Amino acid sequence: AENARKIGGNLLEETYVQLWRIYFAMDRLNLAAAMSLRLQREFPESIYLDEAILQQARVAQKSGDFARAVALYQNLTRLTKSQLRGEGQFGIGECYEAMAAVARGNKEQAYERAFQAYKTVFDQYPESGRVGDAVAKMASFYYQKKDYARAVDVFEKVLSDYPDGNFLDVILFNYGRCLFRMDRKAEARKRFDQLIDEFPGSQLAPEAKRISQALAKAGF
Repeated sequence: AENARKIGGNLLEETYVQLWRIYFAMDRLNLAAAMSLRLQREFPESIYLDEAILQQARVAQKSGDFARAVALYQNLTRLTKSQLRGEGQFGIGECYEAMAAVARGNKEQAYERAFQAYKTVFDQYPESGRVGDAVAKMASFYYQKKDYARAVDVFEKVLSDYPDGNFLDVILFNYGRCLFRMDRKAEARKRFDQLIDEFPGSQLAPEAKRISQALAKAGF
């Protein structure tokens, strides 16, 4: 009887997980949130707990309830054994960025909060699959503020710290863009060429090739 209950419990737990994934894919956000919340309540020790919290946060984010999404993402980052903490921290950055876009008054301060959230992904969750995205976001903020020198510093640190990162095509492309803006066009072309050589399958490779060819034509 104990085994039957255990098997039944496992089946129910996995059913909740499958249902919330299906509902989320169907864009039925209320049902997705309800299922992940039910899992959290009925199976507090579930190995899917972090995924359930992440799901609830994404539902709140997608619905535009950014304050609730941030609170849920913060809960996720506190689960010390979870592999999804970096994902949660990146979600916080996305929410702050979305809030800054519609903020009245001091937008710069609002964007700074988003920047710091992305920086935390880079600083505290180096194993996260979101490091490359976070760095690209950080660099984008610098680029928009025309603070190209600070963006270049970030790129150089990333290239040094993550020489085998699978996101380096994004870094090299943005590195090249900043060098171009700083009128360091020969160096910019080298970075675009490096992207083409090392990441020929990247979505950014055709654009990098176009820019590199234009620079070569101009004598750089």
